[in-house]
Order: sequence, then C-alpha cells, then structure tokens
Amino acid sequence: MSEVKSIIVSEQGKKVNGQKNRRVARSLIKWKPYLFLLPAILLLGVWMYKPLLSTFVLAFQKWSMVPGTEPIAVGLDNFIRLFQTKDFVQSIENTVFYTVGILPFSIIIPMLLAVATNGLNGRVKNVYRAMFFIPMILAPVTVGAIWRWLFHPANGLVNITLQKLGITDANISFFTDPVYAKWLILLMTGWGLIGFSTIIFSAALTNINRDYFEAAALDGATKWKQLMTITIPLLSPTILFMLTMSILFSSQFTFAYIDILTAGGPFGTSTNIYYEMYKYGFSNLNAGLSSAAATLFFIVFAIIAIGLNVLTKKFAFYDN
Repeated sequence: MSEVKSIIVSEQGKKVNGQKNRRVARSLIKWKPYLFLLPAILLLGVWMYKPLLSTFVLAFQKWSMVPGTEPIAVGLDNFIRLFQTKDFVQSIENTVFYTVGILPFSIIIPMLLAVATNGLNGRVKNVYRAMFFIPMILAPVTVGAIWRWLFHPANGLVNITLQKLGITDANISFFTDPVYAKWLILLMTGWGLIGFSTIIFSAALTNINRDYFEAAALDGATKWKQLMTITIPLLSPTILFMLTMSILFSSQFTFAYIDILTAGGPFGTSTNIYYEMYKYGFSNLNAGLSSAAATLFFIVFAIIAIGLNVLTKKFAFYDN
C-alpha cells in the first residue's frame, strides 16, 4: 500500500514539475524578444538618454566642469543670458542661413543628377555615381586642407586664377572675410552632400515602375512632362525625407568645416548654433550655458521634426 502511495506521489510530483517547466518555458518565450533588445536598450540608455537627462538638468545650473566644483542651481538665468549674448543671436541667423542654403545641394541638384544618370548603362552609371559620392567619404579635415589650399590668400589656386583673369588685383583672404567665409562653408558642405543625396535619389528611382514612363511616352509626353507628373510625385517620400535630414542635420554637417577653417569667425559671421554650444562648453567651460542652448534647440528641432513628419504623412505619395 505504501509503495502504491509513493508511486502516486512521485507521479504527481513529476506532473507538477512538468507544469512548472512548461510555465517557465512559456515565460521565457514571452520575454525572449525583450532579452534580445536588452543590450541595445542598455547602450541607448547609457550613451544617449542618460546624457540627455543630464543636459536638461545642467541647463538650470551653473558649472565650470573644474574637478572639485559642484553645479549651482541658477534657474532660468542661463536661458536669459543666451538671448543677451550677441554671438548666440548671430549663430541662430547663420543656422537658418546654412539650413536654407543647403537645400539646393541636398535636394534639387542631386535629384536632377540622379534623373540624368538614371538612363545610362549600368557600368557608366556606377562610375558617375561613384564620382559624385567621393566627396562624402572624404574626412572633413582632408577636405578642409584642400579648400584652404585652393583659397589661400597668397598662393591659392583661386587667387592666382582671379588675378590672371584680371578680376582682382589684390589677394583675397576668403576665410577671414565676413562676406566670403560663410558662403564658402555653405559651398563646402553642399559639395560634400551632393554625392550622398544623389545615391539616395538614385535608389528611389530604381523603385519606380518603368511602365509609367513607357505609357507616358506613347501618349506623347515629353521628358520634362514625365519628370513633373511622374518622377517628382513618386519621389515625394524621398524628397520629404531629404528635406527632414537637411533641416535637422545641416548644423552638424557644417560644424566640422567651421571648426577647422574659421573657428566661427571672423567676428562670429560663420558660426552656427552647434559651434556656439561647443564653444560655451569646452572653450568657456560653461556647461550650464551650453546645456541651455542644447535644450532650447532640442525643443525647436523636435517641433520641426514633428511638423515634417505630419507633412510627410499628408503629402508623400506612395506607389502601392
């Protein structure tokens, strides 16, 4: 009798253990996707969201980042000081200038280049696109050195050419001239972006059904008519994507060239908001002022991004 009881108890125990194991297995299956995401979430938390929260806190504090010193709460003083600083106001104007000025180089010219090379044979097309993309893969320091040599005030190729053509008699210091410096930074940034944007538009063109163009050609539509009524509408998602990229990242694209060639000068005429944040934090050792500028433009760019997302959903046309 006791043996029968022990057998029954043993079987019940196995049954309970089996149920527990199945529950554990189901639980693991349920949490498995989150376990795969955990490393990425931890990296984002440590390297992105923690610094972001620290920036928001520092925006309301004064701290010189000197070892042994502690941040001091100052309320909204950093934000008030920002708008009382002439360089900051100038940097906002320059940021708008770079953002608007970069649009032809990131949208109009690349789109036309992509359309122009789309009808070429495969090998020739790849050669042209590789040529367009080369400026994008060059390091900003290398590009800066090349352009500094080209526009050198004494022996630069541009100055020599202008003097030989009789356009000017004196050497021009392009990167120390308030008129030329800002335009050269814009030109360099746009030159580098053309290749990247051309590749994006070329990839988008390959997804357009060629039957549309053949049907339009049979109906007598010219190349210009096909561009305006077929190509551009079907490229609208890509155009809006590049518009978003250009507006949100134009300051980052220009930062390296400003730092290498002009340091924001002369007299702040070529600086932008990113360079001013860098200068406040690492030149002036004012982490609070730098964080306040970062917080302010985080909010501004977030609003712009939301607005562009709404525009994309409303006006982007997808060929379904």
